[in-house]
Amino acid sequence: MKRLEIRKLLVCDDVEARELFENDFTDEIDELSTLFADSLQYLEESDCAKDESKRAGIVSGYLHLAIESAVTATQLLSLGHIAPAGNSMRISYESLCIAALMRKNIKITVSNGKHEFDFYNDFMEKRSHARADKVVALVLKNSKLLSISDKGCEFLKAAKDFYNGYSHASHLFVHSKIKPSTKQMYIGGGYDSEKKSDFKNQIKYIITYCKNIKTWVTFVGYNAPNKKIQVTPTAHLN
Repeated sequence: MKRLEIRKLLVCDDVEARELFENDFTDEIDELSTLFADSLQYLEESDCAKDESKRAGIVSGYLHLAIESAVTATQLLSLGHIAPAGNSMRISYESLCIAALMRKNIKITVSNGKHEFDFYNDFMEKRSHARADKVVALVLKNSKLLSISDKGCEFLKAAKDFYNGYSHASHLFVHSKIKPSTKQMYIGGGYDSEKKSDFKNQIKYIITYCKNIKTWVTFVGYNAPNKKIQVTPTAHLN
């Protein structure tokens, strides 16, 4: 591949790939557009978004990041980027966990011991036990204290199991870069209808995941911070 061709990949939108993706997944894109719009509207109308405190603002910001990261993941898939899309989804479910952990002023327990700490303060101070890569385990460990249902925990576990390896090299990602008919390797993404079945599985997971974001916004945003929990997350990835 020549230098000018690579330069074009770096700075020009791949309209052809997007058109192919849209033709193959029109119904799914329409469904996701509705799910994203509903979730954003629900967040904008939430107690958390209307609360002017710093803590509520941060919680609202992470809920917004959870939705936005799922939007970004879909955009990346439309350009043929399976690995970055999966990594963006990992940011999404970690953001949901951070928001859930921050919304109440309570002491939680570390995932592998008995030490109790204030997540909000320790996260803001960048303590090691409150890092983003720890938050799923923290939510699962403290699920009863956070009033998260068993189905809510199943939802998180399913998302983590599906996306957790997307920040590492794997056979899946090598395979996603190979054009089946010619065995050539893609450079810089590029959706191809020959890979439709691989991308269909990714889109299916995003849709199932996003059907639950509104529930999490209800659980966190309409009770944050320091309000009694009325709704818990339900459902999980199939």
